[in-house]
Amino acid sequence: MPDLNYKKRCTTRRAQTATMRQIIAGFCRTALDDYREAGYPFGKTVDGLLIWFEYGQKTTDN
Repeated sequence: MPDLNYKKRCTTRRAQTATMRQIIAGFCRTALDDYREAGYPFGKTVDGLLIWFEYGQKTTDN
């Protein structure tokens, strides 16, 4: 049985980590802007934003 703590040398290189951070940051800004425009239907928290995504972004403030 292989040792689960064995750290195999990784041959995969991370591609453009700084670029990925920029892409993710841009996505987060866009998502937060859209959530704000929807009227924060699940509250002004990240958890509320995630619930909004689960509902397909179709819920708006009532």
